[in-house]
Amino acid sequence: MWFKLSQFILRNRLLIIAMLLGITGLFGYFGLTNIKVDNRYGTMLPKDSQAKKDYVQLKKSFGGNESLLIFSIQCEDLYTLENFTAWYEMGERIKEFDAVDSVLSEAHMYQLSKDTENKQFNFESIVQSKPTSQEEVDSIKQIIRGNPFYDGLLFNSETGASIMMAFISEDIMKDIKTANILFDVEDIAYEYEDILGKVRISGMPHIRVAVGAKLKDELGLFIALSIGMTSLLLFIFFRSLKIVLICNMVVFVGVIWSLGSIGAFNFQLSILMVLIPPLIIVISIPNCIFLINKFHQEIIEHGNKAKALSRVIQKIGNATFLTNLTTALGFSTFIFTNSERLSEFGIIASLNILVVFLLSITILPIILSYSAIPKSKHLKHLEKQWLHLAVEKLEYLSLYKRKWVYGVTGVLIVVAIIGTLQTKATGNITGDLPKNDPITTDLKFIEKHFGGSIPFDILIDTKEENAFFKRFEEIEDVQEYLAKKDVFSKSLSAADGVKLLSMAYSDNNPDKFEIPSVQKMARIADYVKNTANGEAIGVLDSTKKLTRISMQIKDTGSYEIKAIVDEVKPEIFKLINPDSEYITSQVKKIKSANGSDKDAAVAELYQKVPALKMRMENMFSTIDEASLMAVNQKDNFEDSLDQAVYLHTWDVTITGTAVVASNGTQYLVTNLFISLGCAIVLIGILMALLFRSWRMVVASLIPNFIPLLFTAGIMGYTGIPIKPSTLLVFSIAFGISVDDTIHFLAKFRQEMKQHRHDLRRCILVALRETGISMIYTSIVLFFGFLMFTFSQFGGTKALGLLVSLTLLIAMFANLMILPSILLGMEQKLADKALAEPLLQLYNEEEDIELEHLEIEQTLERYREEDSKNLNEDN
Repeated sequence: MWFKLSQFILRNRLLIIAMLLGITGLFGYFGLTNIKVDNRYGTMLPKDSQAKKDYVQLKKSFGGNESLLIFSIQCEDLYTLENFTAWYEMGERIKEFDAVDSVLSEAHMYQLSKDTENKQFNFESIVQSKPTSQEEVDSIKQIIRGNPFYDGLLFNSETGASIMMAFISEDIMKDIKTANILFDVEDIAYEYEDILGKVRISGMPHIRVAVGAKLKDELGLFIALSIGMTSLLLFIFFRSLKIVLICNMVVFVGVIWSLGSIGAFNFQLSILMVLIPPLIIVISIPNCIFLINKFHQEIIEHGNKAKALSRVIQKIGNATFLTNLTTALGFSTFIFTNSERLSEFGIIASLNILVVFLLSITILPIILSYSAIPKSKHLKHLEKQWLHLAVEKLEYLSLYKRKWVYGVTGVLIVVAIIGTLQTKATGNITGDLPKNDPITTDLKFIEKHFGGSIPFDILIDTKEENAFFKRFEEIEDVQEYLAKKDVFSKSLSAADGVKLLSMAYSDNNPDKFEIPSVQKMARIADYVKNTANGEAIGVLDSTKKLTRISMQIKDTGSYEIKAIVDEVKPEIFKLINPDSEYITSQVKKIKSANGSDKDAAVAELYQKVPALKMRMENMFSTIDEASLMAVNQKDNFEDSLDQAVYLHTWDVTITGTAVVASNGTQYLVTNLFISLGCAIVLIGILMALLFRSWRMVVASLIPNFIPLLFTAGIMGYTGIPIKPSTLLVFSIAFGISVDDTIHFLAKFRQEMKQHRHDLRRCILVALRETGISMIYTSIVLFFGFLMFTFSQFGGTKALGLLVSLTLLIAMFANLMILPSILLGMEQKLADKALAEPLLQLYNEEEDIELEHLEIEQTLERYREEDSKNLNEDN
């Protein structure tokens, strides 16, 4: 098949070039016109997850509060004429943007006033126009700072910090191109820093657009750095600008196709997807190195360019395809994670890795076919002394110092395991940003002065229309409980709404900011009915069954937020349903009792929970106590009691951006572990198909497990946490490092077919032929992934550093540990290695006819030394 493929490629060069140009143009169009940045949080969760459903319910019922853009200042005295008018002007200018629905600050504050004549409440702006005198400002201060509702919400009276809330249109935030208008909004705020001092900006709209801008910047940075570094390394290796240009043609086309495929599939550019183009670059270069090295080896052997190119496709094509296939399999496991964004990443990554093989096997031979035969100076890289010395040293260690190799490896494994046990899992919204990044510092400033910054919501399902007014005290108890936690900002609820109404009814007397009595509530209700949009006063959804307590939480970390949710949810449930434990116990008692005991238990329940008694009376339409107690013996009594208890018990759901992001991180970490396990199994199966020997499978996987263990140990010792970005290291590194194993074992098996009784010679030849390319590719991959350390995101930095180290360790493992393992299996391996594979790596029959391939003089010398040492051992 590969011979026919080589003939097709070399005989249809112009047709293939035309097709590649056409497809590249199409993908270029998609890349330029259809790529959007995904700057949302919680997109890693599957749509059918409970956390995602809860969040969708929040958005549907209340619209969420992640559209809040926050400006914060801290000046000595906001209520000077100059400072206050500047704060007022800033808000007025921000309101002029179509993207801004409204603004709320101390200079843009509203209050309810009581209209006795019409028996209604009116909404009034406290600051009607820009103040013109200090006396006017002082009067405004007295009204605003005397309102307990806004203390802790818009200002911190203790620290002097103030915030301005700009409510951003959700439609604007759906597209990063339109959302970038927020940068213009923020520029307005920065204009007032000379008067107001440093303006700090936060809120989910700001974080989303700022991170989105960083993602776009990093995409270009990574592509430029990756191409620059790989080009430099290629020139150092081959000393040929022509080779550099040819390889870069493969790279450029690969990058265009990768970006175009993202646009063509209508996927969005996320923090994961931005890794695809540089990943394609560092994977395509090793393909080019293996193909070019083989081409140069063939030229040295016989000098026939056409024959050399044909053999490159035949001999290296299949092995390169399988190495790309194993890498693609590693990424393809993400497709089955049930996470939309992770699945998209898996599709694009695995597809483009296979595409890179197609581009390498066509573009490179076709361009080389039009080029002149390489000159002798361009072939000298195969004779570099330092490379041969390095390979010879590794050969010596693996062949003659196996005990040392095993011993040192064993010690390092123990050390790595100890480090692995010290790793911790984490992940928060700003965790990947540097501590001194403005996004992080501004967010921490707001957390310090106002308690929290990431939306956190508690949904309370009352199950009946307008039932919320029955438990204002319980809602207030929940808020008081949350206020004692130092991770939350001030909370808002329907209880705050009714306290505002109570204060407004009492002519805005701050002392009356309290939950009103039943009698006062009835009088307030008359005013609310006559008020325009009166039903909207409070925190209710359109069904009037769902209410919420809204606040912000500190960006503490995904697992910390989970612990907080697990801690507060049962306490909130108890506070909202103070009699729930008693009811559950008493209902259980009723169901297990009979006769008079049952009647007594029911009577006790009705006495302690009158609301349940009223529900049962309504269900059975009873008219007196006797008729109500008579229903205790009816067949449907217990079902009716369960229904009454269900309606009486309010459900509590905790959601919001913080919870969704937390669940998304946990879900992603779990699925990355699963995908890594799947990748190992899939690659193990592929190895079994290639070599049809479980010993060969074990031998191939061990040197690729060890680098992963070392990396986990490094993470533990250096304090690098397990999170989505760092967990990707293992899948990426395993999928790539196994490529060298395949190249080595493929050549080893080929030699075993010819020299089945000389295992050491077979290992030696395999090391000599593949070692140089393995070193070349490892160096390229090391420095290629090291470019990620220039990222602004800590997770991406860690990813680049850890993958680089893992692949470097994998190179030594494949060049030292793998040969040592094969030698240790010498007696049992020979016959198994000769079993016909289900997948051919090389055209072995043709290779048998090419026995004139000479082993270098240094190899012959090594064989003599090998024989001498074997005799000494005997």
